[in-house]
Amino acid sequence: MTMMHDDNMFRLTPSANPANYGLEGRSDTITIASVGLNASKTLGRQQLIGNINFVDTSYQRSGFLDFLALNYDGKWLWAVGTRWTGDLSLDRAESLNTYSDYTTNDYRARNVRLIENERFTVNYWFHSNWAALLGVSRTSVSNEQAVLAENDYEASGFNFGFRFRPVSGNTVTLRVKQLDGSYSNRPFNAAAQSDNGFSHNGVEVDVSWLLTGKAQLRSRVEYLERQHDHFVSRDYSGWAGNLDLVYAVTGKSSFTFGYKHDLVGFQGSYREAQPPFGLITSSYYELDELNLGARWAATDKISAGARLGYGKRSYRGEITPLPAGVAQREDKTSRAGLDLGYRPVRWLELKAGMNFEKRNVNDDRYDYKDRTTYVSLSAQY
Repeated sequence: MTMMHDDNMFRLTPSANPANYGLEGRSDTITIASVGLNASKTLGRQQLIGNINFVDTSYQRSGFLDFLALNYDGKWLWAVGTRWTGDLSLDRAESLNTYSDYTTNDYRARNVRLIENERFTVNYWFHSNWAALLGVSRTSVSNEQAVLAENDYEASGFNFGFRFRPVSGNTVTLRVKQLDGSYSNRPFNAAAQSDNGFSHNGVEVDVSWLLTGKAQLRSRVEYLERQHDHFVSRDYSGWAGNLDLVYAVTGKSSFTFGYKHDLVGFQGSYREAQPPFGLITSSYYELDELNLGARWAATDKISAGARLGYGKRSYRGEITPLPAGVAQREDKTSRAGLDLGYRPVRWLELKAGMNFEKRNVNDDRYDYKDRTTYVSLSAQY
């Protein structure tokens, strides 16, 4: 059970009047009740893992956003002999679209997003330290309302590569990926260059390495290409990746550092489509993000955590030239958070925390500040 207060639920700019959008106010108190079942069973060399969770989310002021979510994930970690391994997995997740990206003039229209994934992978260990990989996957994304930035789509494809895993347990994986997808709930529009299909290809290297007894490195570097079926002006390509370092100072405290660079499809237009911005749309954005975190177990029952983050989005791929003196959109977002946890017994935890977020955009209609505070009680048997 979680009780949360959000002082800018709809991520409105400071100058916006909530009443103009049919809203009673900026803030809301949210109650999240969830119940779930987790199971894990090992049968010889096979392992079955399953999690199912029902989440009921209700809003004190904005009851039109209430929804009940069914989330689950299941895995079969299979093995045949010592050389053939792999997994078969599927998952489902429902959540309310964040208003930081989903902009609308009808805030009372609920927009829940459903994401479903299915995967199957095969590893052939032709050497004690080396494996050849092959996998297939399918992803489906759907929204209750049309979202220009990330429309409904289905994508399926395959990947293959090699993995190196020495006796230390560290891993290095080289993988080639290919996906073909189609957009749904969005009509083909030549004037707006709204396509109905795409391909997404990439080559990536994943590394998970224990540097010392206290430091763990996880990183990914990928060169990706996104191509659309009809409009090359929507295409983009480049480098993406992340670097995460976890350092355990002592058995009770740890620090984390993370950097992420990504290229993300985002077909958006300026809010309210005011001239001359109505035809100025982005095809994607380039993201750079830094995150710092710390955790401290003061005792066996009391723990604390802190987080800092900074991100920059640079929007790219406009399909019409920008007018003189008009810059493409750029977002700068700062985040901070604190939490305290108390576990009186092994199966029960009480937690409280606060998160702060501020976004500055070179179009002030997208600026916002937001602060959330929460308390939660969870029991796990």
